[in-house]
Amino acid sequence: MEGAVLKAEAHDAPESDLVEPERARSAPVLVAVDFSSESEAALLWAAEYAECSGAPLEVLHVVHDPADAPGTYKPDNADPLEPMVDVASDRLDEVLDRVAREHPDLKALADAKRHCIEGLPGSTIVDMERTRDARLLVLGGRRRNGLSRLLHASTAHQVAGKSRAPVTIVKSRG
Repeated sequence: MEGAVLKAEAHDAPESDLVEPERARSAPVLVAVDFSSESEAALLWAAEYAECSGAPLEVLHVVHDPADAPGTYKPDNADPLEPMVDVASDRLDEVLDRVAREHPDLKALADAKRHCIEGLPGSTIVDMERTRDARLLVLGGRRRNGLSRLLHASTAHQVAGKSRAPVTIVKSRG
C-alpha cells in the first residue's frame, strides 16, 4: 500500500493498521465539554492541537441532567418546556462563540463542528469517538482528593479505559 501512514511503530504491522493519508488528515480531534473550567481548558488545548496537526476540531456536549446538578439546562427564555437538548445546544454555541472571540488566533474554534447529544456521558462520548473515527479524544479532568477519587470514578477515566483513540485529559490551571 504505497503512500500509506503507519499507525503502529512496528515495521511488520498488518495491513489493517495502515491508514490512508487522506483519511488520516480528515480524522478529527474530538473534545467533550461540560461547560466547566476544566472542559474549557480542554477545548483550548484541543484547538491548539488540531491547528498544529492540521486536523478538524469537533466539539461534543452530552446532555445529561445529573441528580447532583439539577437545573443545569434551565431555559433562559419564558418557555419552561423547551427541550434540554435545545437549551444545551444554545449554551454550547454561546460558549464556543465566546471562547473563539477571546482566542481569535485559534481558527479551529470558529470552524469547529458542534455536536449536542442526549445520553449518559461516558458511553455517549465513546460512541461518538468511534462514530467520528477520532484521531484523538480530549477531556477536562477534575481535581479530586483520594477518597472522592475512590468513591466516584470520573467520566474522563471511564472514557479513557474504553476509547479506541488516544485520550488526553487536561486539567485547568486554576
